[in-house]
Amino acid sequence: MAMGDDYSKARQALAVSAHECSLVDAVSSAATPPTADDGEGHAAGFFEGFVLGGIRVDSVRPGLVDCSFTVPSRLTDRSGCLAAGAVVSLVDEVGSAASIADGRPVKVSTDMSVSFVSLAQARPGDRLRITARALGHKGAYSATHVLISNAATGEVVAEGRHSLFGRMKVVSTSTATATSKL
Repeated sequence: MAMGDDYSKARQALAVSAHECSLVDAVSSAATPPTADDGEGHAAGFFEGFVLGGIRVDSVRPGLVDCSFTVPSRLTDRSGCLAAGAVVSLVDEVGSAASIADGRPVKVSTDMSVSFVSLAQARPGDRLRITARALGHKGAYSATHVLISNAATGEVVAEGRHSLFGRMKVVSTSTATATSKL
């Protein structure tokens, strides 16, 4: 069999039909939040909308973000518990928010460590409390700690540490307000 035939068969097997494309587009548009741009050209992607849909930011203070979140069935694994991947996404997103809550620029994740203490404490309909704290900043490096617990029982579901790196310039509150009005 010639290599060209193998290539054709592989292309044919991997081809995506128009119907399959429309299904992915429908899921993507349903998961994308209505305000997909943060004003700085950073558009929310599929996973941000899919995982963060339904999260409620309860308070934001410099270096601290408190959120509540009701576990949707779309984020559960085969055993009916919150999926580990969803937990990692929550640690990433809420931890990133804590790192910039004091006016620091958006950074990129360089390392995350997540301990899955008891995913069984997070089932569909359970309300979770997510608290992210900035542990500190050194130059362009920031570190955060994220604690996810069941709001009703207080049981820890997971906790994570998140390291981020980015520009060093801190944006003052007055500069950020003036820029957002432009």
